[in-house]
Amino acid sequence: MKTSMKWLAPLLLAIPLSACGGDEPPPFDARENLLTIEDQTPENPSEIIVSEVLAESAGYVVIHDADEEGELGEPLGALPVEAGSATDLTIELARPLLDQELLYGSLYLSEDNAETFEPDDALLAIDRGEPVRVQFTVSIEVEEIAPALVVEDQIADPINEVVIAEVASDVDAWIIIRADDEGTPADVIASAPIEAGTYEDVRVALSRDAFEGETLHASLHIDAVADDDFDPEADIVVMVDEEPLQASFVVTLPELQPVASISVDNQSVSFEAADSIVIAAAKLQGFAGWIAIYADEGGEPGELLASELFSAGELENITIALDEALAANATLHARIHQESPADGNFTFDGENDEDPIVVVDEEPVMATFDVTLIDPSAPQLTAEDQLLESLPLNEVTIAELVYDQAGWLAIYDAEDTILGAVAVAADPAVKANIVATLDRDVVDNELLRVVLHADANAGDAFDAQADLPVLDATETGVEASFTVELLENSLEARDQALNEVSTEVRIDALHAAEDVILEIFAEADDSVLLAEAALGYGIHQDIALTLGRPLVDGEVIVAQLFVLEEGARVPAEDDAGNPVRVTFEVTVPDGTPAVFLTFSANSTNYRVSAVRPAGYVDIVSGGSDADNPTITLFNGWRYGINNTVYSTHPLEFGIYDNPPLGFPTFNALLSQDGSGSYDDDSQVNRVADGQRLWFTLSQDLVDAGLSTYRSGETPVLMRGDITIEDAPALTER
Repeated sequence: MKTSMKWLAPLLLAIPLSACGGDEPPPFDARENLLTIEDQTPENPSEIIVSEVLAESAGYVVIHDADEEGELGEPLGALPVEAGSATDLTIELARPLLDQELLYGSLYLSEDNAETFEPDDALLAIDRGEPVRVQFTVSIEVEEIAPALVVEDQIADPINEVVIAEVASDVDAWIIIRADDEGTPADVIASAPIEAGTYEDVRVALSRDAFEGETLHASLHIDAVADDDFDPEADIVVMVDEEPLQASFVVTLPELQPVASISVDNQSVSFEAADSIVIAAAKLQGFAGWIAIYADEGGEPGELLASELFSAGELENITIALDEALAANATLHARIHQESPADGNFTFDGENDEDPIVVVDEEPVMATFDVTLIDPSAPQLTAEDQLLESLPLNEVTIAELVYDQAGWLAIYDAEDTILGAVAVAADPAVKANIVATLDRDVVDNELLRVVLHADANAGDAFDAQADLPVLDATETGVEASFTVELLENSLEARDQALNEVSTEVRIDALHAAEDVILEIFAEADDSVLLAEAALGYGIHQDIALTLGRPLVDGEVIVAQLFVLEEGARVPAEDDAGNPVRVTFEVTVPDGTPAVFLTFSANSTNYRVSAVRPAGYVDIVSGGSDADNPTITLFNGWRYGINNTVYSTHPLEFGIYDNPPLGFPTFNALLSQDGSGSYDDDSQVNRVADGQRLWFTLSQDLVDAGLSTYRSGETPVLMRGDITIEDAPALTER
């Protein structure tokens, strides 16, 4: 089977060797091929020094490890050589070596000029009847590491990450974070692997958001089995002085204005279903919280009727069971409380500080609603005026029908023309949000009428002659009228701080009454587009737009809607005939990157798992699944990087020097560990914070030849190319 070492191609720079004699045949005892590699203590554990090589023709010096039997194992590195002799050559290896590891060095001869070593295409050199192969041992200076774990009380920012101030381990290990249970470590909420070594400011991602004021417990565990998940039974805790190495710390949250909302509709329920209510929608951003249901007492929340805990996120159509069923019509209040302390118990009493009311804009987040108990045997029909917020425009919604038999809901226009009918089943007796499809689109401010009809012949289509209107106890038809409105073109955008990236802005809300084109441009230069987006009829919220260039602090940006008329863009108008246009100002803090990349690893390869803003995802060749992808950077732009594998694979950026007489060397221009020659350059403005790095791609960096990124620990396997281009051209308006 043919073994390829094409992964070593960047290292295989042919080394010209000095001439070894003329045309005269060598004496009988002259050496034709020679390889000398001494036992050594390499300064770099991923490199080997070859003392001397003599080759009768071009070939390769190849380093192999030893297998379990001490025999020739897998190739670790190769260096092409030309005919002649050379001394003090350096071979870069595919992995760091181990202390007292046995290695083999071999000289192979090849008649072709292949750029990579192919064992089947090369012959092991022979000298004096013996193969040119040597054994040698390496001594790796291993610093004695005393296990340590230091964690300080901290503000969690972001709220799903904590920082380990210092951790040290003499073996591969796990950092484990556990929640608290009455002062005792409980459930595992985070695990992060580290290789043997000493680290500072290690960020660990939690499986959930941290709670305000909660105690967490960090511990260090031996990684018993490599390349597997944390196993609490096998991966035992590290012991120091017969005590487990662990530390407790308190987490507080940044002082941010909470984001929360709640919406509850008035609702009708039968007496049998009066033991629960429905929350239409709620949002808890960045915190876990309680939705508490209260009886009304003078227009304010009174007796607590129910409470339920929810994780952070957005909720829709949530049913909450009441402690006791309602016995009569009632006005209720639904209010959001923050879970604090994080004990899973709702203990708010209005006097203590526990599970406090969430306040937004100085008002409690609360919704008041009515619950009506109904008799399903008495038909009732409720239809509400409505705004069609999205396509299609031929669907209307009937709010509620109380009817315990099968029937039809027919929709009539102002001319008493039937536009459509929808069948309704007998069960459940109370039916809400019934959607009826019409034969045509509605027009703005159209008055419609919905009428309840009996179903004379089950299974048949609606027949207005046979399926007669249902009458109530007063012999009056069961019907309701409602008005349907369509959207008006509108835009909403606030002044915004670009703290994460300077090439992304957000539009809070956009109402499109037709197909529109949203254009973004600078007020100071409206000749070019910064961004654009095509949007259809509907309500669009929190629209993120990737810009064609970084914005600067204090810049005023314009957002405007356009429509196409005969292929040309013309300003869209609102109902009053005004152009739909808003301006907003951006704040861009010093050092804000234009693009932010997240690095991760797949075995022994880097991957770029995320790019922000998303519009620049194409700068990573092959996307998030590509190993060691080529990355395109723009001259003059600022970049941010979150290297999630920083503790084991710190990033270096630079250039490989390939001298005509020698071996390739790497010149680090920029680094995470401070070894780059431009790390302190004012134009580059490098900022390093643990696994996060920010820098500006200055002209000096470009002129220096920056073209490669690599791991400072595994440079052979974990490295990729960098392509530098001028900033993208903006489109003229």
